[in-house]
Amino acid sequence: MSALPKPLLQAVTPTSSDRSGKVLAYVADAATETALRQVAAPMLLTDFEIRRGDVRTAARDLARQRSPDLLIVDLSGIDLPIGAMESLSQVCEPSVTVVAIGDRNDVALYRNLRALGVAEYLFKPLPADQVEAMFGRAMGAAASGQATGRQGKLIAVTGARGGVGTTTVAVNLSSYLADVGRRRIALVDLDLHTGTVALHLNLKPGRGLREAIESPDRVDGLFLERAMQPASDRLDVLAAEEPIVPAIHQDSKAVMDLLELLRSQYHYVILDVPHGLVGASREVLDQAALRIVVADGSLAGARDALRLRGTFEAAGVSRPTLVLHNRSGAPGALKPAEFDRALGAAADCVMENRPKPLIEAATLGEPAIRRCTPFKNEIAKLAQAVSGQSASGAPGLFARMFKR
Repeated sequence: MSALPKPLLQAVTPTSSDRSGKVLAYVADAATETALRQVAAPMLLTDFEIRRGDVRTAARDLARQRSPDLLIVDLSGIDLPIGAMESLSQVCEPSVTVVAIGDRNDVALYRNLRALGVAEYLFKPLPADQVEAMFGRAMGAAASGQATGRQGKLIAVTGARGGVGTTTVAVNLSSYLADVGRRRIALVDLDLHTGTVALHLNLKPGRGLREAIESPDRVDGLFLERAMQPASDRLDVLAAEEPIVPAIHQDSKAVMDLLELLRSQYHYVILDVPHGLVGASREVLDQAALRIVVADGSLAGARDALRLRGTFEAAGVSRPTLVLHNRSGAPGALKPAEFDRALGAAADCVMENRPKPLIEAATLGEPAIRRCTPFKNEIAKLAQAVSGQSASGAPGLFARMFKR
């Protein structure tokens, strides 16, 4: 068994500004707890908590609560530590810094953990200097706003035309990824005047989105915490209902800065983008990691989906675009084969026409996936395409999952 290299975390002398951020540790034994407390005490960490348990306990707890800035987890006695860390990654927010501790001095384990994005692996008994360096580096990064790790994925959902079910798709995709996939999701309605995301989820629109766009200098983590409205334990919504006139100018930079901040706190930021390539909508669609173009089964829908996809390709932006054939089988609509011919290729996703359960769900203000199993199955396929995960929801082995 090869010995571990020296820790990558270098010592940082803490200052008063460094003593910020939430630190949460899960340790399996009293000796490790004592070692952590002895180092943390003179550093005057104001939000430091130790819980008895291991990486599995952490995964269970963080499925129900917000992630800390620094998370320390114990791998001692875990037969499959990499699998346990992958399970933990499913519930941690992208911004969390993860440090693992364990009882194995094994370089292979160290390298595999680093490949996952774990900041450091320390083996017991914990040397005081290494623990001090770990705390100092993590708190210094948090205080300076340093963000060098993985960011959440930006997903833009837009319609080839108006009235094709874009909001229904965005709301239910978000709800599925949050409730079934157990990912932390931010759903943003970029139509500040007539958007219906809040109506679909029985939420009262707020002023946070307008304020974030008009006063971007005010936007920070605390602002978002107050502005976001919870739709479920892992789905937060940012939506407005501003007067029809005058139209609110959406500064592209302010919008993108807001989305970047959201990406640091959520696994997915899903955007309901108004139809039409104008203003901030174009910038958002160009910058999204994935674009979903929703089209109904009409000839005009297929035509405009083709034109929209062509516009993205002509711009030279090498990001994938999925075309979703919505309301397939609706009276008077093209048959799927006819739609695909008009599109010039097979649609990436197809959703059948189910007006009754979807209208009922929207009227009641709840996701349709909770009322209609066939529709939920279709959304599940879309979620799989979005996340790149297997049907079981497991990511590829050794994909980087944590901030580092």
